Amino acid sequence: MRTLCVGLGLFFLAHTAGAQTPARPAAARPPALTLPAYRPDGTLAQLMRAIMFPNSNIIFDVQTNDPTRKRKDPDPADRGALALFSNLYAGWDVVEGAAIALAEAPDLIMRPGRLCSNGKPAPVGRPDFVKYAQALRDAARATLMAAKEKNQEKVSDLTNQIAEACVNCHTEYRNTPPGGERRCVPKN
Repeated sequence: MRTLCVGLGLFFLAHTAGAQTPARPAAARPPALTLPAYRPDGTLAQLMRAIMFPNSNIIFDVQTNDPTRKRKDPDPADRGALALFSNLYAGWDVVEGAAIALAEAPDLIMRPGRLCSNGKPAPVGRPDFVKYAQALRDAARATLMAAKEKNQEKVSDLTNQIAEACVNCHTEYRNTPPGGERRCVPKN
């Protein structure tokens, strides 16, 4: 009988304690990430010079230079940042980084509000411009995969796709004098 009383007492306590506990509110969801309004800082030409040109040249260099080859150590007398950190990231890591920069560059190229060097809006809404940007992304992604494989021949072959993506767009939108009136204006 005593066991029955203790058991019933524990049951009663557990049941009433649960009833007195306020219901938990539903877990609050974090607010959706909203990016601040963004206005590009550089022109399309500045973006090309800062990102596409140096990174494509790193990839083109693979045609004649093996990324696994040890580079010479910098001159200890040269205390500039470029010399001090020149071997920090080297070899295939640099090639992978260049491919990543080119693969993500179309997001910057296509940013609304991007201007050309002559002050005209970049043609981000034109289907051919979008196609050229996507061709760069596709070639860069293929290059990234080849660089991860450390396949110099494959990377070297893929430079043709990178060059073709650039030439197609340049032929249509760039081949006028820098800052010229026809820059970023389609030929047709």
